[in-house]
Amino acid sequence: MAQLQIVCTLRPGTQERWRRLAQEVAGSRREQFEASCQQVGITQVRIWMVQLQRGELLLMTLHTQEPQQTLAELATSARPFERWLREQFQLLLGWNLQEVLPGQHHDLIFTWSGEE
Repeated sequence: MAQLQIVCTLRPGTQERWRRLAQEVAGSRREQFEASCQQVGITQVRIWMVQLQRGELLLMTLHTQEPQQTLAELATSARPFERWLREQFQLLLGWNLQEVLPGQHHDLIFTWSGEE
C-alpha cells in the first residue's frame, strides 16, 4: 500500500475551523466520508496539525494503491461529498486542490537513495 502525503501551511486563525471540519467529517458526514474513501481506494487517513513557532502545518497521509489517481479523483469528482470537501479545503487553505494535480510544473531539487 502506498501513501499520498499532503503538507499544507495553515492560514492564520483557521486551526479551530480545521478541528470543526474534522469533527463534522467524523460525525454527521462519516458515512459520506467512508463511501468516498471506498470509491477512490483510500484505506486509511491520518491528519496532524503541527504547531510551529511562526504558524501551523497540516499533514495528511492517505493510504491508497494509486496515490496520483486518488488525488486526481478527489480533485475532479462531481460527487456531492467530494465537491463539498474541496470547497472546505479551498475556504480554509485559500487554494484549489486541483492546483496540485500531476501535470502541473514541479521541480525535483533533491533525491537520495541509500540503496545501490
